[in-house]
Amino acid sequence: MDTACRNPYLERTLPPPVQHAIFCRNAILIPQRFHTFLAGYASALYLAVLGLAGVANIAIAAGPASHPALAMSACELTLPGTPLTMAAECGWLEVAENPADPNGRHIKLRVARVPAQERSVEPDPLVFLAGGPGQAASEAWLIVAPAFTKLNKNRDILLIDQRGTGQSNPLRCPQSELAESLATDWDQMADTTRQCLDALVADPRFYTTTIAMQDYDLVRAALGYEKLNLLGVSYGTRAAQVYLRLFPERVRTLVLDGVAPQTLALGTEHAEKLDLALERILASCAADTTCNQAYPELAESLDFLVRQLESAPEEITVDNPLTGQPLTFVFDREAFASAIRFLTYSAETQAMLPLLIHEAAAQNNYKRIASQLLITASGLSESIAQGMEMSVVCAEDFPLFPAPAPNSGRLLGDSMTRAAAIQCAIWPRGDVPADFHEPVVSATPALLLSGELDPVTPPEYAEQVRAGFSNSLHLVAQGQGHGISSRGCVGQVVTDFIVAASLAGLDTKCLTQLQASPWFMSLTGPNP
Repeated sequence: MDTACRNPYLERTLPPPVQHAIFCRNAILIPQRFHTFLAGYASALYLAVLGLAGVANIAIAAGPASHPALAMSACELTLPGTPLTMAAECGWLEVAENPADPNGRHIKLRVARVPAQERSVEPDPLVFLAGGPGQAASEAWLIVAPAFTKLNKNRDILLIDQRGTGQSNPLRCPQSELAESLATDWDQMADTTRQCLDALVADPRFYTTTIAMQDYDLVRAALGYEKLNLLGVSYGTRAAQVYLRLFPERVRTLVLDGVAPQTLALGTEHAEKLDLALERILASCAADTTCNQAYPELAESLDFLVRQLESAPEEITVDNPLTGQPLTFVFDREAFASAIRFLTYSAETQAMLPLLIHEAAAQNNYKRIASQLLITASGLSESIAQGMEMSVVCAEDFPLFPAPAPNSGRLLGDSMTRAAAIQCAIWPRGDVPADFHEPVVSATPALLLSGELDPVTPPEYAEQVRAGFSNSLHLVAQGQGHGISSRGCVGQVVTDFIVAASLAGLDTKCLTQLQASPWFMSLTGPNP
């Protein structure tokens, strides 16, 4: 690495999955693995706003017939765009795309298992349910795996690429050139959506969460597991709750990280929750003497930037994070809002916000924030299967969306609802059970996790869900953002909970060590 671009503070302080960040060519170069981990619900919709190896094929017949074993063979898990790899076992499970039509088209589900490392193996694996929706569990697990090394000693880790993601018949849309994808073209969005639909070899109606969780139980049965421990992150918390409702007797423990309530049409409150998180972050800087002196009147600066870009979008040239070559595109209000939104997802990038907002307003220089957007957009385009995400959003959430509110005054404005209205008018919509949005009620031991400053699934969401769980505990990590299960000691707390399958005596005192990251006072990080 060019030493002139190094950031010693971030190299020193960012734990897995967040690796070091470097300032170079006007960019805060957060590695793609970080953005993959942070991908929040409805990211494909927001990318749209920006214009954006196993061996055995085992057929599973519909009905009560006994399931054959699923053959597994040695494989290597990888996360595209990163050097992360992991040894595992992989196999394929063939299922009907339409469960009601076993004689119709079949698809292959990619199943991966990281075997327990010791001879004494517990009978119930940990099943990781990835976020997005649209992320592949077999890829996203590599980011959080270091936090669960101890759990993996005596317990298998089961990773199923949910139908439509990863290698399970992925519903990926054709990729535009990066500069084109960053341009907000509402008139073109309908054509882009149709092009994606036409490119798929799939019926998007059958890629809903409910059908996917039925797949998961087929995998469980094929591998001979009686019970499962579920760990869902972000959208994965919805998937975990759906599985629990369908198969309550199969769930031994439940961990929900960045909790999405079943009662909520996710995406409808993104603008509100982002503004609330931003207000708290900027107010925290204002209350800190050093931060406030360096970056005064941040709220006013943010408002000024939004108004300026809304009235006069600026053409800028920055280096393409994928090629290093100059890239010219129009940086407008929507692009700015997207960049700010993803910078609120973690404590480390929240600490950079005052510097970036102040620099942009004081120097009329958007290049550093724009470079951050390029990194985020390029990472998400590889990690999210946008077609699968639209299948979930259009079937499960969009029917409950309110009419767009163009004068909402929010940073995101009406972009979420406007994009969904265009896309979901075209995208085939699957059936959703009548009780889909009813709260889940269960006595299963459940551990709920939240970041205090989460801009997309704030702690109050977990409190709503906890009301239906009679045997539950909700932990909030102070100063943290979206997804905390691999932060600090949280992975150990989760491990202890799963091993005991009980909340009694669970030691959570170490969470008090988690706190907001110190403010960036220069491009090299906080003051010594």
